[in-house]
Amino acid sequence: QKATSGGEDKMKFHADSLIAWLKESKGGRESKGVWNPSIEMRRADPSDPTSRFGMFASTDIGKDTVLIHIPQSMMLDSREENPEGMECGTVHNLIEQFELKDESKYAPYVNYLLDTQPPGQLPSAWSEAGKRLFNLALVGGDDKDGEYVALPPDAPTTWVDTFWHGTCQGSKDPLHEHASLLVVQRNWDDLLIPLFDMMNHRNGHWYNTISNEVHGGEPVVIKARRDIKAGEELYNSYNMCSDCYGRMTDYGTP
Repeated sequence: QKATSGGEDKMKFHADSLIAWLKESKGGRESKGVWNPSIEMRRADPSDPTSRFGMFASTDIGKDTVLIHIPQSMMLDSREENPEGMECGTVHNLIEQFELKDESKYAPYVNYLLDTQPPGQLPSAWSEAGKRLFNLALVGGDDKDGEYVALPPDAPTTWVDTFWHGTCQGSKDPLHEHASLLVVQRNWDDLLIPLFDMMNHRNGHWYNTISNEVHGGEPVVIKARRDIKAGEELYNSYNMCSDCYGRMTDYGTP
C-alpha cells in the first residue's frame, strides 16, 4: 500500500499524522495527548513493505512507563448515554465524519480508515456463497458424546443485515455499511480510540501493555505491563484485557 507517487508507505504516512494529531490534542492539563518517544510505528521488517505494521520499542522501556495518553477529545463515541447493541450511534457518528472528511475534527483518523481499511474484511460483507461456506466451516462436527459442536462466533455473518439494517435501521449505502463493520472491527463497545486500535493483539508473555478502564470518562492511558526490550513489538489483548468482559468467549473478537 503506497500513499504517494514517491512510494511512501500509506500506513507509515497515516501513523505519523495520527501521532502528530495526538501530540497537538489538548483538553486541559490532565488530558493532553502523550506519545512516548521510545516507541515507533513501523513495519515488522522495515525492508519488507508487506510485513505487518505495528508499534515497537526503539529503546528499553521499564515496567509501568506511560506509553500513550489519549484524551477523550480524540475518541469517537456514540453520543448516547446508554448505548446498546451494535452501537448505532457510533456508526452514525463515524458516517458523519466520513462525509466531513478533512473538515472533521477527527480528520487524521477518518483519512487513515478510508485510505487503509478496505471493505470486505468481515464475513458480513462477503458474498452469499462466501457466507454459506464460512458458516459450513464453523459447524464443526459431533463431540465424543454425540453432542452438536459449533465453533465461535455465534451468527458471524449477520452484522449488516440483522443489526445495521435491522436494529439500527441503517441504509444500504456501501459507505454506510462499511462504516458499520469498521465499528464492529475496531470498537471498544461504543468507542473508537485512534492509535490504541492500531496496536496488534497477542496474549501470553507477548502481552506487554496495560490500560485503564476506557469507559470511566477519563483519558486512556496505556502503560508497560512489564519491562520491554528495545525492538520488541507492543501488544494489546483484544479478548483478555481487564475490561474486555464477554469478548473472550461470546461477541466481537471470536
